[in-house]
Amino acid sequence: MANYPSIYSNWVMIINIAFWSLFTLFSIILVFLFIPYRIAVTGHVQWQKQQKSGYATINFGGKRRGISISPFPTIKFAFGSFEKPFFSYSQKKPRAKTNIPYTRIGRSILNQIRFDQFYLKGDIGLPNPMHTGIIYGWSQSMVNMFQSKKLDIKINSKYNNRFETDFQGRFRIKLIPGKVLWNATKTYFKFRQ
Repeated sequence: MANYPSIYSNWVMIINIAFWSLFTLFSIILVFLFIPYRIAVTGHVQWQKQQKSGYATINFGGKRRGISISPFPTIKFAFGSFEKPFFSYSQKKPRAKTNIPYTRIGRSILNQIRFDQFYLKGDIGLPNPMHTGIIYGWSQSMVNMFQSKKLDIKINSKYNNRFETDFQGRFRIKLIPGKVLWNATKTYFKFRQ
């Protein structure tokens, strides 16, 4: 008879520890899902005659650290500081192309993403000067149409009758992962029926 209260109290303690552990884990997940994050896309493309070079990087997290993904020239994942990550992984094989026809889910995700900054600077020169002038005129009209502190486009045209292009850019957006995930899930189940 004396063992029943101690066995009962042990089970209550185990259930209590399990409940508070799950509650703490759930709270941490909620905090990470509803804190605003930044996504910054940076890149550099250089294309002159037959020589092509460049890179692209997507930074997710704060201003200086978080998760960094580089899809070009090789796929690379990194965690920690964007300049000197404490862990990185490179994928050697080229990724397989997948076509997922979820355009409505994509639209619902884009509705939750807010534009933060766009920066593009460089020189453009194409073999046909007319094409160079068209792209240069388009970029100048974009600058004049959307005058904002968040939009900065500085493109110089080069009319040398040869392919001479050199760009640097940065694209940054803000999002709350919990809202994005909720909208995508809601849209998926709505149109799945």
